[in-house]
Amino acid sequence: MRNKLLAVVVFCVALAASAQAQTQKIIITTPGAALHFFPAHVAAAAGLFAAEGLDVEWVDVGAGSKQVASVIGGSAIMTVLGMQPAITAAEHGADLVAFAALFNKYPIQVVLHPLVMQRIGMTRGMPIDEKVKRLAGLRIGITGVTSSTDSVLRSLLLARGLDPDKELRIQPLGTPTAMLAALSKKAIDGAMLSAPQAQIAEAGGYGQTAIDPLTGEVPDLNGVPYTAMITTRDALKRQPDVIMKATNALTKAMVLEQKEPERVQQLLQSKIFPDIDAKLFASFEPTYRPAAAQTPVITPDDYARLLKWMNILDPKPITVSYEQMIDTQFAKRAAAEILGR
Repeated sequence: MRNKLLAVVVFCVALAASAQAQTQKIIITTPGAALHFFPAHVAAAAGLFAAEGLDVEWVDVGAGSKQVASVIGGSAIMTVLGMQPAITAAEHGADLVAFAALFNKYPIQVVLHPLVMQRIGMTRGMPIDEKVKRLAGLRIGITGVTSSTDSVLRSLLLARGLDPDKELRIQPLGTPTAMLAALSKKAIDGAMLSAPQAQIAEAGGYGQTAIDPLTGEVPDLNGVPYTAMITTRDALKRQPDVIMKATNALTKAMVLEQKEPERVQQLLQSKIFPDIDAKLFASFEPTYRPAAAQTPVITPDDYARLLKWMNILDPKPITVSYEQMIDTQFAKRAAAEILGR
């Protein structure tokens, strides 16, 4: 009897050790939850990373520069990041590579206080050139200098021959939460926000979306990819199995988005954005879903459109080529096996 009990104990210990060996713990850094990381959030909420054998610890480091540092320094194996700051970092020698698309439009909106909208006579139906002209003299909040919020704001003016530093008072405030607080207190006239903060401002009565690239009204941003899963070339070589599993999870999330949109909405609201009212979330989530990547593959055309937009901000040619910045081996395999493409 004793030998049988010992055998059972040994078997259980071996089984637990085997399960632990099959599960790989990894760290993915973020700047906080946002709908422009759509497939990554869906994969996390639906347990798709876990199904691939990845035990993911999501670490909010608060800013793009810290995200870059996390993967370069090796504290995280990958990060959800805007492609523009990743390319800029690569231009300065950072060993970064994008291996899976996440979101294919810029969802950063110009949100103005309703009283400011009235004062400058701006309406949502105005042509984009007229809207941008009417921003002159306003105090607009951004997260930080060279951030995506800063870049989108500046590009709106530069594309129309205007100097952002002369036309606007651009105020770095650190976080979307800080911008919401400043906007509600009228300490700023507007802010560069995306979901869910833009919708929170509107629901609170202290914000109105004045310019929204998601609607297609900003031609210079149409077709420009925004976020991707970023890692290093070294990580691709050292842990290709982890990169493949993560890519599979993201690709399966893309399938789930298409097949079960209502379930995806419920998962995102309850597990990723639990503090957002369910009805409010349901009112804007469908407008973001079409811009979520439907394949993990980032194409040369995607990259070319991004570089064209980046050249509005800085006409200096970007030397980081598509082949240097984008690795498609994992995405193409996942697309073929999971999407049938």
